[in-house]
Amino acid sequence: MEDPQFNFDYKLDDEHRVSTIFWVDDRSRLAYKHFGDVVTFDTTYRTNKYSMLFAPFTGVNHHYHSILFGFTLLRDESESSFVWLFRAWLEAMKFKAPKVIITDQDLAMKKAITTVFPDTRHNLCTWHIRNKYPERLHHVYAKYPDFKQDFDKCVNKSLTIEEFEEKWEKLVEDYSLQDHEWLQHLYELKEQWIRVYTRRYFSAGMKTTGRSESMNATFDSYVQLPI
Repeated sequence: MEDPQFNFDYKLDDEHRVSTIFWVDDRSRLAYKHFGDVVTFDTTYRTNKYSMLFAPFTGVNHHYHSILFGFTLLRDESESSFVWLFRAWLEAMKFKAPKVIITDQDLAMKKAITTVFPDTRHNLCTWHIRNKYPERLHHVYAKYPDFKQDFDKCVNKSLTIEEFEEKWEKLVEDYSLQDHEWLQHLYELKEQWIRVYTRRYFSAGMKTTGRSESMNATFDSYVQLPI
């Protein structure tokens, strides 16, 4: 029997192949109606067979359990693909945009979110940022043994915006990091990942896209099956 509440859409590329497909069922719609204030979206999982990105829209309910707001398969991560996807998903959710969305630092995704969800707060996954510390800061760690602890105090232990700003300025000065491009970039993004800024907005206790990524693991065996 056909489910009238099941919604799906797809986009074809120039060779008439499916480039993007998404689907939302009635349970996802109902869950989003009640718990859709905060959404996480992650595209780091790529299927082996079709080389497409599998990405769930995920949230959390009143029991702090992960819930699904829809799924997508994408062949690429272009801005146009994300714009199409977000618009299709928003329409399926009766044009109710989330108040907060949490993603990684993908630039194309960021632009698409600004286009489709102009009034939605866009926070960055802190896990993805922390995961880059060893690569981006290894020489600083090696040269300054105390830097790691001071950096953690600044980023994670500051209680006010003023305290964070003072600690950051001192950190840059003490460790001669004025020309460190990656740290400067992180500072420019501070309102999207530093706790003293993001806590001003309800995020249901979520700071990462970990719930989306755990869904990837759950569905791993299914997306590998032959069609």
